[in-house]
Amino acid sequence: MSTPSKKAPGQQTLAQTLADNRHQIRTQLLQLDTQALARKSGFLKRRPRKISMTDFLLALVALSAETVLSLERIAAVIRLVAQVSYTKQALQKRLTAHIELFLAQVATTLFGQFSQAVGTQGWFGPFRRVLLHDSTVQALPSRLARLFPGSGNQRRYASASLRIQFVTDLRSASLVQCSLSAFTHNDQAAAPEILSVVQAGDLVLRDLGCFACAVLAALDLRGAYFLSRYKHGVGVRDLSGQPLDLEKELRTRGRIDRQVLLGSEQTPVRLVAH
Repeated sequence: MSTPSKKAPGQQTLAQTLADNRHQIRTQLLQLDTQALARKSGFLKRRPRKISMTDFLLALVALSAETVLSLERIAAVIRLVAQVSYTKQALQKRLTAHIELFLAQVATTLFGQFSQAVGTQGWFGPFRRVLLHDSTVQALPSRLARLFPGSGNQRRYASASLRIQFVTDLRSASLVQCSLSAFTHNDQAAAPEILSVVQAGDLVLRDLGCFACAVLAALDLRGAYFLSRYKHGVGVRDLSGQPLDLEKELRTRGRIDRQVLLGSEQTPVRLVAH
């Protein structure tokens, strides 16, 4: 007499977790046109024959809390979610460069609406959008150091880190842009990425790490506004083209609030200093 097959304890726990949260997560994912996003990113070339894009994403969500992953483990969870046979070899064929863009587009769409928008009156009233550009870093297993190199250190062992760049619109409380890169692709290197989404009438808010005179000049040419700290050493001239000694002027007046020309591009900006 054969005995009924039993799932391993780990599988039982995962199956219960999926059962408890599946409805809520699936409801959110079903609100997205995941196939359209997959085709737009190039991740999906034709209609999926075995596994829907929603089930594929649901499996990745189920795996998000795990720290050690393998192709076999990911394929097993996809099988569990989609209730079809699926091998690690089939998964490996899908892991092209397009999956990064696909997941970024899903994140941008799924988490695009936050809890509450900033009021449209007051300081933000005159602007079409208020784009906040920032980044965050997530440590990865060291075996991924070749793909996502981390910061250097004195011991010189390989470390891996993922940098997530994002642009949010504070007025509509929506996520406008999201991109994934290695830690070494810093804010300075990512500074021009704002140009792919900025529009006339937008206000761009970024910290000093994104300061790049050429990008500020490009924002100005597109009719956008920006607010940034001043980077020490960048040339500043008055409107006649004469260099300004900011330190001397501050010592004399204690405060500066005037139109100046910034950098070699001589971008007209308002400079406020105390």
